[in-house]
Amino acid sequence: MEPSNASLERLVSRLRGVADADVALSEGYITVLGKPVLQVPRKISTHRDEWLRHDAPAVYPSVPHGQARATLLFGILQDCGTAEGARPFDYELDQELRTKLPGDTEEKRTAVADAVLEKFWYQGQKVKYLLPLHASLALGFRQSSSNGKRMQYKMFRGNILPFLCSTSSGVDEDLLERLLDVFRSRADFTQLDREVLRIAESLSPNVSPLSVQTLLSSEGTRNMLEKLESAGGAFCQPSLELFQRDLAEVLSMRLPRRDLIEQVTLLLALHLATRLYRVSLVLANQLDQVISLFAPDEAPAPSACSQGCVGETSACDLAGRIRFRVGSGAFRAVKLTDACVESYRQLTSGYLVPLPVTIATANLAADALRAAEGPEIASLDLPRMHQVLNTGGELLARRFDAITRVIAVCRGFQQYPAAPADVLERFARNGSPGIYALRESLLEVRRSAMRHEGRDVVHQLVKEVSSGRLIQSNGTRATFFEIDEAMLFLLVRTICQRKIIPFAEFLEGLARYGLHPQDPYEEDFLQKSLERLGMFARYSDAAESAYVHHVDASQATGEG
Repeated sequence: MEPSNASLERLVSRLRGVADADVALSEGYITVLGKPVLQVPRKISTHRDEWLRHDAPAVYPSVPHGQARATLLFGILQDCGTAEGARPFDYELDQELRTKLPGDTEEKRTAVADAVLEKFWYQGQKVKYLLPLHASLALGFRQSSSNGKRMQYKMFRGNILPFLCSTSSGVDEDLLERLLDVFRSRADFTQLDREVLRIAESLSPNVSPLSVQTLLSSEGTRNMLEKLESAGGAFCQPSLELFQRDLAEVLSMRLPRRDLIEQVTLLLALHLATRLYRVSLVLANQLDQVISLFAPDEAPAPSACSQGCVGETSACDLAGRIRFRVGSGAFRAVKLTDACVESYRQLTSGYLVPLPVTIATANLAADALRAAEGPEIASLDLPRMHQVLNTGGELLARRFDAITRVIAVCRGFQQYPAAPADVLERFARNGSPGIYALRESLLEVRRSAMRHEGRDVVHQLVKEVSSGRLIQSNGTRATFFEIDEAMLFLLVRTICQRKIIPFAEFLEGLARYGLHPQDPYEEDFLQKSLERLGMFARYSDAAESAYVHHVDASQATGEG
């Protein structure tokens, strides 16, 4: 049912505190002093709702979609080159290898093919995923789903890589080149591996070289960089600097090609997942600070990031908020009162799931500020919005409050146009700040679909995997933060690098990712897990004599 503008205008006019003396609704526009300043969106759709405009170029290049983690690097590399004509599916390569690999009997050919497929494909629960062990595989083939059709969505496009490698002065092209070099080289391939590539290239011959410049000149990357510049840079630049430092360290690891690619994939998953948690928490806290200007009696305590993201990530709102336990490889009971369960529930349900609504509220509030004759602010610059509203005078604040409340009422009316007026009045939430009413109205009508752009993506990155986990479930009873051995192995490398560091310093390094053991018992369990993996040393019973190192730290010279 198409809502009636006249009915909506009557609803707005009858609500005390919604239409201020100089703010009203007329013919589909919010007006200030009778002048149209902001058009009311009319489109209501589950997938592309103008009211839920949660594009956030400073947070990520595009809204992510759930997809298997094993395809993350494959999809990114596909945007670093081109292939002329239609690319074959990976199952076609599978079939070709089974018939053309060496072996003088059917049994021997099958055995060779099975060994090769185990190396070149990752076996998921239902689907096999071709790994990009060489650039020609990612550029020359398409991943197929369980029914043999093309996978329709990627979690992130290739521009996520230059986004994560962006700096205050551009993109770290040298770091990108180092990463792509891993996929260009054939130096460590066996003769059988080279035969696999020969067969693959005969199936998909028209592939351009893998190139950083191809990636940077692609339309998606150019658009991302332009938006990033207009937004004033990336949200939480220190977290990107941490990723760049970690990527350089991982690329220095002396591992077989497949193991190295798995470490790079896991690093991407760790940083993308924790970034979503970081953004959702920080933005929500910053939005609460703006709301508190209109409800000073209920003002929250200023957050570490209330004035913007500066300094080390160890000073971020997320630092130490991800309370985890360590996976032992065997079943461990978990209580609903354990900190690893409670912190997962608080961060995921309280912040990550509503992230699209938090972003949409911030975007609509920026429109409202401009309509109230305030300045235009950069995307998601809530600290700047707080400053403007705090110092811009009573008239600006009054108009902003009225406009955001009108938007909230319009949103409720367009979602439920047939509801009685007294039912729709709840969207005004008289007595509460207009920006609070706006956020609550978006939450009310979008609650069931929000999880797809946040929680589901994080689960695909660090939960729905056989190893390299940050999130675990004990059936359907409890979901919680738990680091398994593969994730712990990576974290020790990125934190310690090639040094031997005190255990207390290692805990400080974990905090940069938002991580902290859930209690003192878990700290002790973490030490035992590190010791079992050969990455912990204690030189006396004193707490300050406990040290953490990566497994190849002993090969470093002059350190430790």
